[in-house]
Amino acid sequence: MRIPIPTVITLAIAVTLASWFIGTRKMDFAKAPTPEQFVQIAKQWEDSKPHITPLKKSKRQLAETSADNSHQVLNHDTRKKPDQFPEIDFDSAPLLSEHGVLQDKGAGYLSRFASHLESIGQSKHALLAWERVIDTTYPDKNERKQALSAIKRLKGSQPPWNPDPSSGIQLTLQAGASVNDAQALKRALEIAAQNMSTASGGVVQVSVKLSLGKSPNNQAAVVPIALWLSRPASATGTTQAETSPVSFMADPNNESILINEIQMGAYNVIGKQLAKETSFSQLAEQPEKANEDTANPETSNQEHTIADELIECYITRLMWREFANSMKE
Repeated sequence: MRIPIPTVITLAIAVTLASWFIGTRKMDFAKAPTPEQFVQIAKQWEDSKPHITPLKKSKRQLAETSADNSHQVLNHDTRKKPDQFPEIDFDSAPLLSEHGVLQDKGAGYLSRFASHLESIGQSKHALLAWERVIDTTYPDKNERKQALSAIKRLKGSQPPWNPDPSSGIQLTLQAGASVNDAQALKRALEIAAQNMSTASGGVVQVSVKLSLGKSPNNQAAVVPIALWLSRPASATGTTQAETSPVSFMADPNNESILINEIQMGAYNVIGKQLAKETSFSQLAEQPEKANEDTANPETSNQEHTIADELIECYITRLMWREFANSMKE
């Protein structure tokens, strides 16, 4: 027996309406859900959503992800903030100890600061900053080489720090030896003393004193020579201040060798005194490399020796002053 189509349609509509009425008769569609209902709805949705296990990455994908992360970290680490350099009153005359307050920032910062000063045409301040790299920080080999080259380059274009020789700190370069003919030794002492005065920028003025002992008739080819520096007694003192002596062996008739040995000896005397009495960074431990690091190609084949480089560049003008002041009676 077939049910008539109108009857089927009527029953379908009746069942649908009855189900909708029974299911929604207690619901209020005009009123917003309460917070409690929102929480319940969210919980029901969370419980009913499908749980899909994420696909595992291949080894290649993992390697690429790791490389990308490493590259991002490297880029972040290598992005350095630009240096913040202190403001300077270029209209005021600088002190000999200028820029010493920057020593805690290290040799690298001071080197960049000195280069910046050079780039803006402030050679006087730049030279002082390069000197602070040498005497107040602990530069590595490359930083020291850069500073020494800059000091050598800039010193030639700057006037003496103290243009009045009479106002420089008076020092005496003394030597003692037993030789038959002291002419070459005395001349070498005078040249070395003049080089020291010039290298200090007039901060110190060095005179000489030679003490001779009795020499044998058959003098050896090389003789021992003692060397030290002294400072005249003060107005109230009774004795002069002296450094400890150093000694070396040299041909007393070879002036050029004597000049080199005297300057090397003076360098060692000054280095020991500074290390003992001041807080400066120590002078270079391998002074024999001075000429290699700072030599000028135009003068390397002339009479510009390692000892000249030591006196001219390795000892800063501030070191010369503090060396003289550290000598006690």
